[in-house]
Amino acid sequence: MKRTLNPGNKAGLLILYALLILGLTGSNVMALDKQVAENPMLDYQGLGKVTAIEEVVCNVGMVDNLISNTTSEKATGTNDWTIIIGDDSAELPSMIWKTPSVYADINHYLYFASLRLGYNCHIIRLSQDKATGITVKRYGVDADAISLFDTEFYIDDQSPLVPAQYKVGVGVRQKTYAWSEGYRDDFIIYDWWIYNLTEDVLDSFFVGVHADCDISTAEGGSGAQAWSRDDLPGYVRDSLNGEYISYMYDGDNPTVPGDDIGGRQSPKESSGYIGSRLLYCPPAIGDTEPSVQKGHGWWDWNSDPSDDDAAAEWFDRLSDGLWLEPPPSPHDFRYYQKFGPFSIPANDSIRVMVAFGIGEGLSGLRENLEWAKYLFEHDWIGPSAPNPPTYTLEPGDGEVTIEWDDAAESSIDPFSGEEDFEGYRLWRKTETGWSLLMECDVINEIGFNTGLVHSYVDYDVHNYFQYTYSVTAYDRGDPDNDIESLESGVGSGKTVEPGTYNETRGVATTGIHVVPNPFVAQSAPDFGFVPDQNNPATERIVLSTCLMMLRSGFIL
Repeated sequence: MKRTLNPGNKAGLLILYALLILGLTGSNVMALDKQVAENPMLDYQGLGKVTAIEEVVCNVGMVDNLISNTTSEKATGTNDWTIIIGDDSAELPSMIWKTPSVYADINHYLYFASLRLGYNCHIIRLSQDKATGITVKRYGVDADAISLFDTEFYIDDQSPLVPAQYKVGVGVRQKTYAWSEGYRDDFIIYDWWIYNLTEDVLDSFFVGVHADCDISTAEGGSGAQAWSRDDLPGYVRDSLNGEYISYMYDGDNPTVPGDDIGGRQSPKESSGYIGSRLLYCPPAIGDTEPSVQKGHGWWDWNSDPSDDDAAAEWFDRLSDGLWLEPPPSPHDFRYYQKFGPFSIPANDSIRVMVAFGIGEGLSGLRENLEWAKYLFEHDWIGPSAPNPPTYTLEPGDGEVTIEWDDAAESSIDPFSGEEDFEGYRLWRKTETGWSLLMECDVINEIGFNTGLVHSYVDYDVHNYFQYTYSVTAYDRGDPDNDIESLESGVGSGKTVEPGTYNETRGVATTGIHVVPNPFVAQSAPDFGFVPDQNNPATERIVLSTCLMMLRSGFIL
């Protein structure tokens, strides 16, 4: 991180144009058939619709991250002309690792990352006015979904906003996949299909992942930059096993007494290593082996390409083929993961895929991302938790009733082919995370053998306070294959407010009244607006039969 925040300067000019969209793959076959079976160009579906900037938060696993179709940094409005990963403004999650849960709110591991495409001595300029909306699909709900949270959008450089010297004829379809099960909930897959929209071959085409990882809390330095100046980059380069990872972690700041690797609190608030592992790319020019990383770079915040020749400097760093050894001491670094050069035939495409994740120490990161590689090589089929139940919340006077269906009980694990449902868990959100309210399971040879229920009444509530709940389903696990019991994700839950006021309008207009009404000059931030003449608040205080009720919609 290096730039001064300017919340008023938001990203960009939006101009709507029609663009060519290359359709979704209709095949669900082995992922190893890289350039044929999963190529979206095989199922062309005509024109797509350009849309405004959209944002969705992927939060089904232990890593939460913003996915957006913008090319601009939110905090400064700087247009980087490329796909942005995460949220530099910190308004929404930017690779938040919810482990340990007590520090989840401060476990931001990323300022922002980006996809960088290089050709003809400069970086390709993708333009956000040529981006489609973000499609979200979920396994178990959408027939063609791969994960519990799939996203997809398309963007290209065919915009009048792109100067002629930078307009090459390149499009990108980004897909992401994320899961909730314990063995695969610490990473998000980024799957890029990069299209040559021209009638000519694009030779010497480079692809890179840039990541400015500002990890967790301040451990030294001064001012707004303190928290980002104790990080160290590194890499794993194991050509024998096809393992290539660029990573960063919270290092030992020499200006702080003692060893503060991973933070100074207990447990360590930022003990994770964040990194991206290459899952697939085609063979580079002159090579026969696919999925080989061609370099790893890093620099500190003071060396960001920022002058008039920045596009050329980004390209030079992407194409130099260097593997830089880790720096001697922590600072505010970025890393640059490099792939290519590739050759893209006319009207054809290449695929580049990485898993972006976090793990406990370097060994934990490698173990987590190894699961990502396994899933890719096995057509995304792995042990899965039961489908989450559908549930409802019914508020009452001093109580909340939670009810859920039994659909999870017939879920089939795609890895074993068995119905391995075991039970339900009911969770309620607290200030420190999710708290277990109730657990029930099937009567069999394992577990507590409580028997199944499909409803629960929570009496430990206060009227007119908001409460958030989630119902999950879990399976038996697979001890023979060293797979723990898997539970569907809690997600963001559903919120309810007990103590609903259900009296009639006639009752509400009798008794004691409070004047003036509305009773506040400004609504609380959660209401989402400030009352004025054109948009008055509808909240009223009503005293009826000695009870004070706060409700909407009664005009007194």
